[in-house]
Amino acid sequence: MNFLHDLADIFYPTTCPGCGKVVDRDIVWCEDCLKKVWNPRLLNSSHTDHLHGCYTLCNYEGAVRKIIIQLKYGGRIDRKRAFPPLLTRFPYWDRLEDLSLVMPVPLSKKKWESRGYNQVDMMFEDWMKGAGKNYVPRGLIRFRSAETQSLLSRRERYENIKGIFHINHGMEVRGKHILLVDDVYTTGATMESAAHELVRAGAAVVTGLTIASGAM
Repeated sequence: MNFLHDLADIFYPTTCPGCGKVVDRDIVWCEDCLKKVWNPRLLNSSHTDHLHGCYTLCNYEGAVRKIIIQLKYGGRIDRKRAFPPLLTRFPYWDRLEDLSLVMPVPLSKKKWESRGYNQVDMMFEDWMKGAGKNYVPRGLIRFRSAETQSLLSRRERYENIKGIFHINHGMEVRGKHILLVDDVYTTGATMESAAHELVRAGAAVVTGLTIASGAM
């Protein structure tokens, strides 16, 4: 197996998603690119009525922003390899040891059919399952897409997506600690709306985790 890996490294070397520099296949990111974006933290503004805070891994800029956009809108499924090394480095897993379920923020049916996948699954699912977490890709469903949010305030964003998430049929969350995962945390309106539905259905605690954020 090592021989095959060595052969693959010769003909198909692993390159840093940020700068294209050849790197070790298990590391993926070069140190320089990682230093520019890596900023794991609990977001100050993320503790809301229903969300017990949200962690993020990186600043939403540079290479991370580019890769998320490529995966999300450009069909670059190969970009998903950039995210497991970031999750492995996350320093606060000990704070989340009592998790019951991990759920992604879902796409609307229209976006799913157009894209063919939920980019959040591409980022989180394989790593979570490999780490022994109970990842449930269809725990939540989204009834519709939200209207464009870019020009709305935080309160307007929340009102725009209020009530669009629902627990999937047969999904039991009562009394559970749920980790709600998404690609980017902006104002937190989307995650708060999804957390609202989970708490309404009986979840004990909902904590968030995103790959990147521009918030502090």
